[in-house]
Amino acid sequence: MKFEEHEIRRQWILSSLESLNHYVKSDTDFHGNRPYEQKAIGFQHQIIQDGKYRVVFLGVFNVGKSSAINAFLGGAYLPMDVEECTSKLTFLQRGETLQLTIALGQTATPDEISSLQSVFNAIPATVTAESDGRILQITYGTDLPDAMRKSLEPLVTVLADEEFPHLAPLRDKIEEISLSLPSSVLEEDIVFLDTPGVHSVSETRQEITYNILEHSHLVIMFVDSGLAGNIHDLNFIKRIITLRGRRVFFVLNKADKLESDEIDIRGARGPAWSLLQAFKRHDIPEDSEIFFLSGYRALRAQQLSLGHASLEDLLGDNRLCIPTSITERIIKSEDPARDLSAYLMGQSRLPYLKERLLDYLLNENKAGAVIETAARFIGDRASSFLISLENEFALAKDPAKFEELRRNRERLIDKLEAIRSTVQRVMARYAAFSKGGEYEGNVFRGYEGDFRAAMHEAAVSEKVIQPLLEWLREGDHLREARRSKFKTLCAQTEHQVDVFVSGILAELQQTISAVEAETRAAIAEQLGQVRELQLHMTELSTIDMANISTSIAGSYAAFGVGGALAGVAGGAIVGSVVPVIGTAIGAGLGALAGAIGGFIARLAWSEERWLRKLEPILRANVKNMLILGGKNREGKDIKPVEIAVTEYLNQRADTFRQALDDEVENTINGVQQEYDGLIAREEEIRRERDAIIARLEPKIALLHELRENAQATIKEVSA
Repeated sequence: MKFEEHEIRRQWILSSLESLNHYVKSDTDFHGNRPYEQKAIGFQHQIIQDGKYRVVFLGVFNVGKSSAINAFLGGAYLPMDVEECTSKLTFLQRGETLQLTIALGQTATPDEISSLQSVFNAIPATVTAESDGRILQITYGTDLPDAMRKSLEPLVTVLADEEFPHLAPLRDKIEEISLSLPSSVLEEDIVFLDTPGVHSVSETRQEITYNILEHSHLVIMFVDSGLAGNIHDLNFIKRIITLRGRRVFFVLNKADKLESDEIDIRGARGPAWSLLQAFKRHDIPEDSEIFFLSGYRALRAQQLSLGHASLEDLLGDNRLCIPTSITERIIKSEDPARDLSAYLMGQSRLPYLKERLLDYLLNENKAGAVIETAARFIGDRASSFLISLENEFALAKDPAKFEELRRNRERLIDKLEAIRSTVQRVMARYAAFSKGGEYEGNVFRGYEGDFRAAMHEAAVSEKVIQPLLEWLREGDHLREARRSKFKTLCAQTEHQVDVFVSGILAELQQTISAVEAETRAAIAEQLGQVRELQLHMTELSTIDMANISTSIAGSYAAFGVGGALAGVAGGAIVGSVVPVIGTAIGAGLGALAGAIGGFIARLAWSEERWLRKLEPILRANVKNMLILGGKNREGKDIKPVEIAVTEYLNQRADTFRQALDDEVENTINGVQQEYDGLIAREEEIRRERDAIIARLEPKIALLHELRENAQATIKEVSA
């Protein structure tokens, strides 16, 4: 794209955004959500002003986004621990020095600024308030990543409320965080966005959906490699790829937990195959790129290389799972730190991902992508704003249509009620599937019932106890277990229980995903009909409800009012149950080690007699882990895995159902209110029809022009 052409399009975008903003901000004929639309327009305006290409990192809670971003940048700038997952939108861009900018929704008080400064004194960093206290600028005397990470911990992490309660009022005011980093990886025209882990509230997910993804240019979607077949938000991803023409990279993180033969980017087997099958189920183009990554290994390799961690630290890090043979070879090498760093970096597969991403960004028409995305935004908004204007214009131009509106009032209400009734049947079916119950003569156990049924004694024996006994019979495992005071047996038990529970969940997730997808599709079809009613409100007699456009339903499914149909609830709490399961297993393991150590550890029996004595102990403790629960080292009760998982499943079902219920009510009520509003204004419209026509005509013409020019711009840029 030539500079002159780009600048002409850029100026048109800015002018169009100004026109939309003026209409939204002060026009009496705009009846939507003014604050939200102004914020969205302002965000797009900012992107065009700075011209920077947005790369957004998206994924559920504890999937490893922050670790991977740190590894990519070459330093631990962002908090990474499970307890420190990011809870705020965080922008990262290149700068000459290390700086942190905090944008607030309300002015910070002197006490809040003083409290923040007291925390930063130990880093050290200096806080300066700007723009009447709504912008806080933090400057550092160092460029070390640790300084930035320590600054973010009291501001954006989940545990910040507990660890830094005096900063809670300030945290509540934070709208976004911007990091300026002296990293050569970040180009001047690129911004990275780290998003909060979505695992609980749909409000956070909606913030990401509408304020970030709508304006992004490249999405890097992180997926836990162990849950690749059950990825959520695919409806929204599909819209990004097919309708918005944007690229999505799928990163299967935590690849260090996979067997070598499972790492296959071609998708012939393993998690990549599971992901591709999910694509097929949702008609997503299969040319989306897939990568494997161990962000933790990559980060630790870089920390060792930069001297931010010692060789001893890494060799003692059990999370790295370094084979004994590799450790022995590295220790004997001329430069152990260099060789260990190189080994871990290779195992992380970061170099390949980094090279591909940099190559993509180098060859991507970034300036064109920024213009194209903004043009799509303008076209979408113009189309949306036209609906109510054209309905009112039609009534003013031909008041006789009021007679048709009144004649069709009962028909419209009947249609809305029919839609609501159909939705209720869909949701009743979902309730039976998810919570258990009867629907149309069929009885369902529900997610909880299915999970409990899969945990039967025979399955535990086959999938946990027998494999453990076989493991003890192999090689010197029994002797090693005795020498280690049964720590190795505890570790193997943890692994076997984890495999067992994960297997049940994997199968159950397929059922859940299918049920949720079917439910979303059915709801989308009904809301598509509501949308059609709104589009043709003044010509109700022309509507054939049996021939609603599937494209409308599909589009509406991807962009519902509350974001529910984009997969909000389905993916909202995925991942949050994992730490709870681990805690329950850990409590059971402590009891297991104590039972063995106190009962038979001192006896010199034959191996088979050992196994006969161990089996009932294993059964009892595995049962505790899975069903009965246990106690931690402080003697506090720990939920068993069964309770942890069933609570998660019920919460997931409740969240999904509530999000869809809200979506339906907002949509149907919105159309009915718009209809009632037109009827209520009948006399005014009849009396002032000429003035209304004169007032609306130029606005409608302007929005039509914006939409047509946007479509032409998209076509030119993408050609």
